[in-house]
Amino acid sequence: MIFDEIHKMRRETTTNADSEVFSFLKSIGENAAPLPGYTTKIQYVSKSSADNEMGMYEVKRPGPEDRITLLKNANLLNKLSKSMLMTIMTAIFSESKLLFLDKSLSSLTSTLHALTSLLYPLQWVCIYIPMLSVGIRALVRDLVQSPSPYVIGMLKQDYTQVREHELKDTQVLVVDLTRKHLDDMRDDEAKKLPISESSRKALKHKLREVKKKDDPTELSEIWRDFLKPYLNMIDELCFEAPKVDGIRRIPMASYVDKIKEVQPGDEVFAEKLFSTQMSQLWLQKQRLAVSRY
Repeated sequence: MIFDEIHKMRRETTTNADSEVFSFLKSIGENAAPLPGYTTKIQYVSKSSADNEMGMYEVKRPGPEDRITLLKNANLLNKLSKSMLMTIMTAIFSESKLLFLDKSLSSLTSTLHALTSLLYPLQWVCIYIPMLSVGIRALVRDLVQSPSPYVIGMLKQDYTQVREHELKDTQVLVVDLTRKHLDDMRDDEAKKLPISESSRKALKHKLREVKKKDDPTELSEIWRDFLKPYLNMIDELCFEAPKVDGIRRIPMASYVDKIKEVQPGDEVFAEKLFSTQMSQLWLQKQRLAVSRY
């Protein structure tokens, strides 16, 4: 982890620690981010060496194949109750704004990486900052008040510096991982779980079984199974859909009607899911589209 490397620099560098950290972060900023699952090498001036030699650090961006490792490291069901996890995941699937708090930096970042890995085969494409420092107040204010969906992590000690009025009317779900508490600032409609009672009960039962087995990796399969009916319905409808510019366009109304047949009560979630940017990206990769018209 990049943050672990920064802490290591501060511990081991007796002089010019800030200068080394600056050089390290500057080098990261100048390099293009690797594609998911790929690694890039970062060169920076190492102040801990006598001759200011170049240090080398490898940055790997987690890919779909890393989600099992991420889930093992995070152990989400020990950090979150079943109800909390369902609220958080349906909020992420709906591309809501989520702000996560924790006392531990490693716990915070590993939790966010694990939660977003549960979206597979979808991928979070909106604002994603696993650890936001409050050092630049204007930046923090602009981000938390952003109209765009986001998943942002922040240390609890920093959160105390975020003024209450800065979060007012932001429609954000604040997740306190230390207290296992949700502070839902969304409107009443957004606060409701967009899935039916039967789907809710089925999810709770599966989560309970996973916790009994103490196998956090099965969480990935639970959420893939949860998505499967919505994705499968797209496959069924695509053969009837007309092709425009090489993409099959499926009317949202037809899609929602089909979901009513197989997942009664879940049509609100289906419409929210396929109105998101991450779903549209997935559909484009499949050469499909769900259109409101």
